[in-house]
Amino acid sequence: MGLWRFRSRAAELLAFCRDRGYNENYLLLWDLSLHSGRRRFVVWNVVRDCAEYSFVVSHGSGSAKSKVRSAYASLSNADGSHLSSEGRALVAERYEGRYGVAYRLDGLDTTNSALRQRCVVLHGWQYTTPFPIYPIPTVGSWGCPVLSRRAMGILDDILQREKDVVLWAYK
Repeated sequence: MGLWRFRSRAAELLAFCRDRGYNENYLLLWDLSLHSGRRRFVVWNVVRDCAEYSFVVSHGSGSAKSKVRSAYASLSNADGSHLSSEGRALVAERYEGRYGVAYRLDGLDTTNSALRQRCVVLHGWQYTTPFPIYPIPTVGSWGCPVLSRRAMGILDDILQREKDVVLWAYK
């Protein structure tokens, strides 16, 4: 799968960030239309105009008690839905939580305005795969974008240097 598909989204997100004074060095893109076993979370380097990193990322599994993992995301901004939300979010403060390093997210669109209230955060987890496993879906989350611990370590290095980075989850 080519990373070219992220280029137009990166240009659109960069324009959004420039208009609002957010970070213009790095953009985070999460393509929720892709199968969860693929690399669908991209760290876009604006200066180099390329995907510097691409990772597998888990999405919300929903509140259903089903043991079947969905490879494709359903979306909601509702508290208790355990689904991921579409929209742009500011990566906010860093903290050490139950799953290690994590970042709070502040939704910037009506479709994800409840991220902080829902405790949807960006974090790593030992059960999220560090490599593509398509056609097998990765583990689900309660709505959080969840990377492997290795990927989160790479992203954490960037986020500690860069402030006001925006994550765009889209379908």
